[in-house]
Amino acid sequence: MTSTNIKILFVCFANKSRSPMAKALAQKMSSGRLYVDSAGIDSETSGGANFRAISVMGEYGVDLMGHLAKGINNIPISEFDHVITMDHNVFNSIIQKYPGIVDRTIQWQIEDPFYGTVDSYRVCAEEIFNNLKILLSRLGMF
Repeated sequence: MTSTNIKILFVCFANKSRSPMAKALAQKMSSGRLYVDSAGIDSETSGGANFRAISVMGEYGVDLMGHLAKGINNIPISEFDHVITMDHNVFNSIIQKYPGIVDRTIQWQIEDPFYGTVDSYRVCAEEIFNNLKILLSRLGMF
């Protein structure tokens, strides 16, 4: 499998902060060599990215203005090579709902900054960036 065929799904709670940030950074850091998407485990599937996420991603040269939140039920999860969950609660929810993907699900532990400050989002972005460096290195892309 070449890197251009690798499909990665990032999952958080509401698809308004961590997972869209991870998707956007992965696209940028891989220079578009990955197919990436994001979703949330919450049933809310409307609205855009959190305004703090938009602001902080702008500092990374990434535009989240066009992001629209979507739930995991709207994603063909079985088509992804790797499913990356943003914390243990999201991981447990995904594995309970989709037990057949446990072997390709990766759990990160990134605190949800949703109710935090811009600085909370900066910490979150840095943690995502560092995790992506490790992931992309393992995939031979960084």
